[in-house]
Amino acid sequence: MNHIFKNFLLGLTLVCVIAIIVFSIQLIVINSGIEPDDGLIPDGSNVNDPDDDNGDNGNDPENNGDDDPALTPNLDPQGMRHSFLVSDNTNLVIFAKEELFDFEENDLDWWFLYTGGGIATLEIRHLFVTAQSIAIEAEVFLNNYTDGALTEYLGLDSIRGSFINGHHARAEKDGTTYEVWIHDLVNSDLALVFVISYENNEQRDALYEMLNTMRFE
Repeated sequence: MNHIFKNFLLGLTLVCVIAIIVFSIQLIVINSGIEPDDGLIPDGSNVNDPDDDNGDNGNDPENNGDDDPALTPNLDPQGMRHSFLVSDNTNLVIFAKEELFDFEENDLDWWFLYTGGGIATLEIRHLFVTAQSIAIEAEVFLNNYTDGALTEYLGLDSIRGSFINGHHARAEKDGTTYEVWIHDLVNSDLALVFVISYENNEQRDALYEMLNTMRFE
């Protein structure tokens, strides 16, 4: 009986020694900084596979969020070129298609009148503002056109992707949508105001396309 018990203890000791040796080898491998062989990675586990079409590639031009042509500056505009002196040594340039818009110039403002059916317009004019009130003015200004209809302030953004920005607001009244952008002219108490009105998407898109051509020279 004692002989069997001694053999059992000897076997148990041998197993413990082997376990300690294996554990020690694993610690040495881990601490050595050796990375697992890529060939040991199971199929489909390489999430950085460059051939994976579903990967989120920030350099993919399809995913840059700028997929609306109307929100990109038009570098090759079509139509008649119009230029207005809006401040000292600064001209506003805009292109309008003659088959879609008539142009009218007054002492205080400039008008583009849509001729493709229905009533739609672009009005450009100056406005006295202060830096503190210009954002509020974008909402208040539309009251002249909507008689106090609910106005939504949309923030400071590019005017339909052109090179000019403005405080943007929008309102609707009797089936007509009004949008205004107020651009603060540098070193001046004046701002430049752009107001469009339209009744349907066709008119809106034509106005947006024209706004898209604007730049300062």
